[in-house]
Amino acid sequence: MGNFSVEVRSDEPFEKALRRFTSKTRKAGLLRDLKKRRFYTKPSVQKKINRQKSIRRQQKAARMLETGFVKGGGRGGADAGAPGAGGPGAGGPGGRGGAGGTGGPGAGRGPR
Repeated sequence: MGNFSVEVRSDEPFEKALRRFTSKTRKAGLLRDLKKRRFYTKPSVQKKINRQKSIRRQQKAARMLETGFVKGGGRGGADAGAPGAGGPGAGGPGGRGGAGGTGGPGAGRGPR
């Protein structure tokens, strides 16, 4: 956690200074950190949470590739936006699809 200070200038309204302060705290992630540390989580539980978050991120990326929201896998390059760019697994006409699996209804969803 850091020390935050905002000086209110003589010709500046208080609301503007308050906005600057809230923007600084948001960028630093202060509230998110405080919420996270509100209760103690055992390291084993934290590992489980991190693993679940990672799986969700991977599933979301695979979904994006399958639906074509991300073209070429996000690698960039000369032909990144071209149809079929990215090779196998990149989605779209040039690849075979995304992350595999059945892709049926409810695929990849854990308990809610």
